[in-house]
Amino acid sequence: MNVIMRPVFNRPEMFFLSLEYEKQAREYYKFSNDLITLFIVEFGADLKTLELVDTYPYPKIIVKRAEKFGLSKNILTGFLKAFDMTDNFVIYIEDDVLIHKTYFQYMDILLRMFNDNECTILSPFNGDDDRSVNELYKGHYYTALAPLIYKNFFNKYIKPCITEVYYKNFMTRDKFVRALAKKYGYSSLYKYRDNPGAHNEQAGLINKLVDVALIEEGKHVIMPYVNRQQHIGYFGKNRPGGKLPGKTFEQRLSNLREIILSADKMYELSATKQYNDYLAFSPKLEEWDGTLTLKETSNG
Repeated sequence: MNVIMRPVFNRPEMFFLSLEYEKQAREYYKFSNDLITLFIVEFGADLKTLELVDTYPYPKIIVKRAEKFGLSKNILTGFLKAFDMTDNFVIYIEDDVLIHKTYFQYMDILLRMFNDNECTILSPFNGDDDRSVNELYKGHYYTALAPLIYKNFFNKYIKPCITEVYYKNFMTRDKFVRALAKKYGYSSLYKYRDNPGAHNEQAGLINKLVDVALIEEGKHVIMPYVNRQQHIGYFGKNRPGGKLPGKTFEQRLSNLREIILSADKMYELSATKQYNDYLAFSPKLEEWDGTLTLKETSNG
């Protein structure tokens, strides 16, 4: 048994689409692993979000916070429970992430091609989204967009960081990641070398820890050249926020279905271009023949 971990809060339109796309992926391809979904519901989640969690049609466990945890603590302590439950890995899908219908097929092939002795994470993400749909490479970049995280990597590198000292506040996180930078130096392998304290919430922390695993053990993140996920988060902690048009849930959901087809519309909705991560699913995925080849290793 392995785990899908889904943290949720108050983004029901995005969450609805995320669950809809997951169902399509499950129906398109029978994943070889049995899965149970762990919902980590932040305190104050709205009624529609709670309804979507309660009516989720697959095996599930629901954790509802009785007090406000905040971004990093909510997710990192959720990981503690998820990895305690799982045998080998956790698939991490946030409520503003869509997986392509071929996602589970893609991950199944990667699980046969690689193991946790040689890599830390199996990623469906690539920021460029170009080249061949059949090609992979060994990189060292983590983003919280539907990754598969191996339990061995979590236990050795991430779990020791999950303490009150780390997620208590910004300053303690900043101090931690700066110490990490000092220990491993400002090499080409290290991210944010001009500002080692940047992006020190949980996603930034894990992004740095995959570098540590690469430096210490030569373990990589397996990455595609064409995305198997799509980010549709038009507001969140690191974005100024936007307002989805529509007076009712159904109207807003209908509008969101159209908006996610265009990166420009997503940027307009969120009122920011702080992150260059709005990409619609590539049409190349519809022609994928189910084969994958490792082409190269990238240390840049």
